[in-house]
This record gives sequence, C-alpha cells and structure tokens, in this order.
Amino acid sequence: MTSWICPSCGLTATARYCGNCGERRLDDDEPPSAVGKLAAQPAQTFLGRARASLYALLSPPGRLTTDWIRGRRVGYLAPLSLFLWINVVFFLIQSISGLGILTWPLRIHLSDDSISWLTTWLFAHRKPGVAVPAGGYADVFDALEAVHAKSLVIVMVPAFAIVMSVLTLDRHAPFRHVLTFATHFFAFTLLWLCALFPIAAIVLHLIALSGFIAVDHHKMDLTITAIEAGGLAWYLYVALGTVFGLSRLRRTITVIVLIASLYVIRKAYHAVVFAVTLYSI
Repeated sequence: MTSWICPSCGLTATARYCGNCGERRLDDDEPPSAVGKLAAQPAQTFLGRARASLYALLSPPGRLTTDWIRGRRVGYLAPLSLFLWINVVFFLIQSISGLGILTWPLRIHLSDDSISWLTTWLFAHRKPGVAVPAGGYADVFDALEAVHAKSLVIVMVPAFAIVMSVLTLDRHAPFRHVLTFATHFFAFTLLWLCALFPIAAIVLHLIALSGFIAVDHHKMDLTITAIEAGGLAWYLYVALGTVFGLSRLRRTITVIVLIASLYVIRKAYHAVVFAVTLYSI
C-alpha cells in the first residue's frame, strides 16, 4: 500500500489506518470535504470535536452522518455522545427559560385528545378512586415527569430509525448507518427547539407588553408548530440527498412521511413518559 498523509495529524502513514491517531485512509473517490478538514484539526480537544461536529451537522445537513459512515470519524464526537450533550444543553435551556418544550404536566397528559384514552385508563388503574388529581400529587408528578422526559428522549431515536429503514429499504443501508442518521437528526431537532421556543416566548412576551395586538394562543401554537416542522423538514430534505442520494421527488415524499411519523413517535414518547412517571410514584 502506498504511503499517504493523514488529514487528522499530518503524519505519513503506510497502513489503512494511521498509526498515530487511528484515522482511516480515504478512498481515491472520497476526497476530504472542507468540513472533514475542519474535523481533522490536530488539536482533538472536546470543545474542538464538539465544534467540528456541530458545524458538520448543519453544513450541509447529512455531512456529519456521511463522514461518520465512511470512516472519517477522528475529530468528531460519537453520534450518541453528541446527542446526549445536546440533550443536556436542551433541558438546561428549558429549565432556565421555564418553557416545557417536551415536558407535559399531568393535566395535559390526561386531556390530550390523542393519548388521553390511554393515560386516563392507566391513571384509573394506578390510582383508583382519585377522580381529579391536583394539589401535592400533581406537583410531585410534574417534577418527576420533567426528569423522566430528559432521560427518555433517546427512545424516539430507534423508533425513527426503524421508519427510516423501511423507507430506504432499497438502499440496502445497514441499520447502524440508519441509526446514525436518526441520532444526528434528533441532535439537530433538540438544537432547533433550543433556538425556536425561547425566541417564540420572547416574541409573545413583547406582543403582550405592547398591548396593540391581542394574542391568540391557538393560532400562535399552530404557527410555532408549522415553523418547527418546516425546520425539521428542511434538515431531512437536504440530509436524505446527502446521505442516501434520493431524488427530489422521493425526498419530498419521504420527508412528508417522516414528519407524520415523527408526530406519532412524539405522542408515543409522551405516553411512555407518563407511564414511567405514574408507576414511579
């Protein structure tokens, strides 16, 4: 095997993997991208890997997944590690802002039209004789639910990956690659929510202070939901082309199916969080 210059540490290597840093040799048809070069800086600090991972996650969407699948991993955080750190930041921002982005109080769990049939049944069996939960029990439930919501976000990733596997079955991609795609997608999702909801809360506060426009919370909820879905659809549309090479028409159809599936998965997530919290008290 001919010698090659490792893009991560700059040393000459003769084997398939660099003996200094472990980076894999790229095939001739896989020139390192600008993002790959950013990830391959010699200083492999945590902050450096985090910065390179975030940059590759967004520019363009799917680049980080493609690099990871092809073995260009030195300089990036592992997909699960990136997701968990972003999850910590997400719920830290949620705690500071006071916004319950993925957390639902007990009253919402029991009144949401899509899952109330299940949650009310579970509550009746767990707490027979308690008609309207309120007061101290509701406070304890809400506090514990917020904790479980943080730790159980990860359950949505494999569910989304299964849907992705079905939709890209003809690509013959190993499930681990699809799981990497799903993990990076949910990392982006948490980042998107970190930006969107605090900004929306500030805008609503300013509108309320101005007094010129009456705030219609139902319309605002629909607007925010549409913007949220639009951001996620943009990521998926670009990433599906980057990673799987899907045509524009197929990407459009796949994005619609995935966004609809994500709605169902998120409802199932809330049901799981409710059940875990209910049976923990």
